[in-house]
Amino acid sequence: MREQIITLEKLQNIDSQLREIEKDLDKYPKEISAFNDELEKRKDIINGKKENLKEIEDSKTKLEQQLKDNQSVIKKAEERLFEIKTHKEYEALQKEITETKRSNSEIEDQILNLMEESEKLGSDLKDKEEKFSKINDEYSEKISEYEMIIEDLENSHKPIKEEKNKISGLVDPEVLPVYEKAAKRNGEALALAENESCTTCHIHLPPQLYNELLTQKRIILCPSCKRILYTAQEQESE
Repeated sequence: MREQIITLEKLQNIDSQLREIEKDLDKYPKEISAFNDELEKRKDIINGKKENLKEIEDSKTKLEQQLKDNQSVIKKAEERLFEIKTHKEYEALQKEITETKRSNSEIEDQILNLMEESEKLGSDLKDKEEKFSKINDEYSEKISEYEMIIEDLENSHKPIKEEKNKISGLVDPEVLPVYEKAAKRNGEALALAENESCTTCHIHLPPQLYNELLTQKRIILCPSCKRILYTAQEQESE
């Protein structure tokens, strides 16, 4: 049984390596995904501001056209003033000119407001684009670095997995399920026992159980943490 414990220790070391690799294989893709999500979020904000800026420019263009049309109306109306023959028609046309000029004044105010809004939004957009460019370069570098790490992890995972399969084949078929159950439950399947205690959960082992453990005749589980117990004697003989 001593040889089985030694084999299980090797298997546990391999499983520990695999856990670390698989943890990183889970971590780095999530990091990359988080970088890409952040970049997409910033792109959406920038695109939204570009759309707002376009809407402002479109509104400004329409108002400028309306202003131009009104100025044309005023010019024609002023030319017609010299052709009017009745006082009533003159007053009506003069009223039309006055109202159109007042409308133009309001349109000019709207255009000024839009110009200020456009300038402010344009400045904000430029700032966000500059920050995005900087962060995009930084994240792209990180993503490339992480992709290389992932590739290295994947390349190292396969041979270690093959080594695990090889070592697992050396474990007694009746012992392997016990090891796998303990490993699944606790992470580490083995626990050192010394001074009649489990050094992992620190429970005091019954003297009879500890003495039986020293004989190395069968697999013994800790009554508390359910790990496979081994002694320092077994460890030294590895």
